[in-house]
Amino acid sequence: MSDDLVYSSEHGDLRKNKNAKVEGEVDEASLLLEVRRLTSGKGRTVIEIKGLPTNKSWCKKLAKDLKKKIGVGGAYKNDFIEVHGEKYDQVASFLDSRKLAFKKVGG
Repeated sequence: MSDDLVYSSEHGDLRKNKNAKVEGEVDEASLLLEVRRLTSGKGRTVIEIKGLPTNKSWCKKLAKDLKKKIGVGGAYKNDFIEVHGEKYDQVASFLDSRKLAFKKVGG
C-alpha cells in the first residue's frame, strides 16, 4: 500500500491540487514571448504564442483581448495561445501596444 496522503480535513482532496500551477504576479517587462506561424496540409494558418507565464488567468485574459481586438477565433491551451488565420502582423502590433517583448520563431 502507498503512504501518500490523499485527503486531509484542513486542505480537502489533495489529488485535485496536484497539477495546479502557482498563480502570482506577472512581470510583463521580463517576458519574452515566442510567436510562430504554423500551417496545416490544406493551407490553414495558425499563429502560436509560447513562453507564457504560469499565471493561467492572466494568459486567458491576454488570449481573450487578442482575439477580440483582431476579430478572429483561437484558444488558450496548456502553455500556449493559438490564433486562427494569417494574422501575424496584427498579433505583433497588439503585443507591441501591450509593451510585451516577443521574437519571431521559425519561418
